[in-house]
Amino acid sequence: MPEHLVADEQKRLATRAIPVLLLAGYEVNCTPDVFDESAYRQAVQDPRTRAGRPAVRQQAPIGSPSPATPARRTP
Repeated sequence: MPEHLVADEQKRLATRAIPVLLLAGYEVNCTPDVFDESAYRQAVQDPRTRAGRPAVRQQAPIGSPSPATPARRTP
């Protein structure tokens, strides 16, 4: 956490990161003295958190044509 933030703000910032980290697939362990219940509830209600994981890029279908590779001629 940035050192210029007061302790309460550091706790809120750390706690608000928990739902995002969980959605990203991380395991999160947080000590009770750092956890801020109200900040956690707000973070869970945040529309950016509820949106879920980022969209997965779609890959080209398996049967899609690929550029033809010219055949090599042997002398």
